[in-house]
Amino acid sequence: MNEVILTSDVAASAARPHGLGAWLTTTDHKRIGILYVATGLAFFLVGVGFAMLMKTQLIRPGMHLLTPEEYSQVFSMHGTTMIFLFAMPMLIGVANYVVPLQIGARDMAFPRMNALSYWLFLFGGLLLYSSFAFGGALDTGWFSYAPLSLPAYSPHDGVTFWTVSLALLGASSIMGAINFIVTMLRFRARGMGLWQMPIFSVATFLNSFLILFAFPSLTAAIAMLYLDRHYGTAFFNPAKGGEPIIWQHLFWFFGHPEVYILILPAFGIMSEVVPVFSRKQLFGRNTMIIMLGVILVLSFLVWGHHMFTTGLPTLFNTIIAGTTMLIAIPTGVKIFNWLATMWGGSLRFKPPLLFACGLIALFTVGGITGVIQGAVPFDWQANATYFIVAHLHNVLIAGTVFAVFAGIYYWFPKVTGRFLSDRVGTVQFWLTVVGFSLTFLPMYALGLLGMPRRVYTYAPDLGWNTLNLVSSIGGYILATSFIIFIYNLVRSARSGEKAGDNPWRAWTLEWATTSPPPHGNFNALPPLTSERPLWDLQHAVGASAAVDPAAAVWRPLAPVPEQSTVTPFFVALSVLLVAVGLLSTPVVIALGAGLLLVTLAIWMGGRWVEPEIETVPGRRFSFMGVGMVVFIGSETVFFGALIAAIIHLRIHLPQSGAGTHLATAFPVINTTILVLSGVAVHYAQVSYRKQRQGSFFLLLVLTIILGAAFLGGQAWEYTHLGFGLTASLAASAFFTLTGFHGLHVACGICVLIYLLVRASRERRRGTGAASPGTSGMVDAGTYYWHFVDAVWVVVFIVVYLL
Repeated sequence: MNEVILTSDVAASAARPHGLGAWLTTTDHKRIGILYVATGLAFFLVGVGFAMLMKTQLIRPGMHLLTPEEYSQVFSMHGTTMIFLFAMPMLIGVANYVVPLQIGARDMAFPRMNALSYWLFLFGGLLLYSSFAFGGALDTGWFSYAPLSLPAYSPHDGVTFWTVSLALLGASSIMGAINFIVTMLRFRARGMGLWQMPIFSVATFLNSFLILFAFPSLTAAIAMLYLDRHYGTAFFNPAKGGEPIIWQHLFWFFGHPEVYILILPAFGIMSEVVPVFSRKQLFGRNTMIIMLGVILVLSFLVWGHHMFTTGLPTLFNTIIAGTTMLIAIPTGVKIFNWLATMWGGSLRFKPPLLFACGLIALFTVGGITGVIQGAVPFDWQANATYFIVAHLHNVLIAGTVFAVFAGIYYWFPKVTGRFLSDRVGTVQFWLTVVGFSLTFLPMYALGLLGMPRRVYTYAPDLGWNTLNLVSSIGGYILATSFIIFIYNLVRSARSGEKAGDNPWRAWTLEWATTSPPPHGNFNALPPLTSERPLWDLQHAVGASAAVDPAAAVWRPLAPVPEQSTVTPFFVALSVLLVAVGLLSTPVVIALGAGLLLVTLAIWMGGRWVEPEIETVPGRRFSFMGVGMVVFIGSETVFFGALIAAIIHLRIHLPQSGAGTHLATAFPVINTTILVLSGVAVHYAQVSYRKQRQGSFFLLLVLTIILGAAFLGGQAWEYTHLGFGLTASLAASAFFTLTGFHGLHVACGICVLIYLLVRASRERRRGTGAASPGTSGMVDAGTYYWHFVDAVWVVVFIVVYLL
């Protein structure tokens, strides 16, 4: 069959830079994707090393390879590494590389923010590991249950390093999620609706909302934990009247969606690999998309099944048990969709399909054991045993790691222009399956025999010896398979068989350009008549039958995007300095904040052009406005989590407010000032759109003055309250809520000052009209300020009136 592939012609674009400097300054989504994947693999090897230390410690009774304290640090850092530093970054990296290509985009919507999100991820990981050099690493598990994570039980700074590092990693993830959402909403090729995007892109799109609405709950939890450890508050300290159960609610409201954050993109990879290697269209494509959406919603309704043993009401446990079992239905539908796609297909058992088949078989086992745990009486028996460890790994390794391997074998020719070795890949697959089965299946039996998780050794007369020996041997086999995979990557990148532009005869747009793709990805795109545009071109079906496929191209794309800038690296470095200050002294925080303002000013000082190809009549939001609306949704969850925690404290611990009195007269005046600032900024936006420059400047200055007055009033109130942060739980809640809100107001003032400077510069240049770039920034700044106003109204009611 003759293949028709449309390649890019970007000879006019500047030559790509080379060397280390090119990687430090890149904003190309493809290079950033490679950086994510390479860094994730490096952390993966470290995590595997930790796992092998644990398996060696447990290979027989009474081993003394690790002390109890060392073992606690090893298993805690293993879990954190695999979740936050390997699995998520790997999937984000693959999506970074593939999604813009699949939707026909030049790059991500915010290329600089894309680079910044990578550097925050890298610095967050390095900061986390630096804890080993400062007294000890995290030793309370990747979930850090309170009060075990408080200084009384974990006196060194490992947990504090963990909280600050996770703040950086969370910021990185949220930036990435915003970027993916805006890119897919605004930069798809003409003719490609959201429903017509390739399944991997759809899964990434939905997954981005999971990240946006799950991570803020964790951010709120670690903020309160940091305050408990660093400043002596008592949100989670029962000895001082706190409530540890709040930690579990907030953490697992993030933690269970996190499982699906790691699974949804894996399902997307499966839905790309299985049809191509079955030579059939995906069975039940629309159903697949609907089920992905159902999982997204249900994933937020099952967090409580991690808390069946905490004494929650029976009705709550019953509801959570029902949703836990219900979420198995959309997952099962996808398994049957993949099997139906393969049924009767022309199967090509290359490594991508082998790993896909391995996922179907082994992930199903993990899913079934998850449904079993939805039965409350069984969970009471299996909770905190090795049964849970087996289930978690059965889901995440079989579901995520197998899919990652399938995706890398599938897209490696696109990234490098070379194949990974099929022979080595087949050997790796079978070693992975055998090693996985020997490692984790015995853990189910160990859990049922009563072996608790997190135990660093065991007595020889408990009946666990043989199963632990088999599990440890399986671990060594599994680790060997991973080393073989790394060998295959390195060897094939240098001397693998050349692949060509579309070696798999695939149908989505990433295969419509050269391998590897050039900077800018495309010069033109094929017409999009279905979700399989290259299939349509190859077979000249439907509306394109009368058109010469080789000549059928879309109009030219937007200009080639910016290729490199060093500002994201230095902005991330400034944020890292602030993080170091949070672990040391306020002086370092001030230095970091000052450097951050300088680097952001340099970043924003350049020419900012709205990169949308055309203005759509009736479109309300600019692409920057869309990004801000999405960010506001995430921040709403953050404040919602803080407020929910405080309301929980007031309901269950009525004495938490003893000794704290808040007057309302002055706060009412301060609230009025902030509300008036919202009115001013609204009319400033209206004036800008109508090109009334004088009114715009006047109203924007008025907004800034009112915002500064509000902050000044809040500072005055702080100094006249008569109590401090640690006076009571109510005092801690007051300072935490109002303090975070004040920080948001300060950030909003900085944004408005930037808009004032930018618009003044345009006025001096005499452009005579609102520029698209500044218009988008004005929209974003206005939406943010309205959000700050709305949050304060809720905070005022909760803090002063309830």
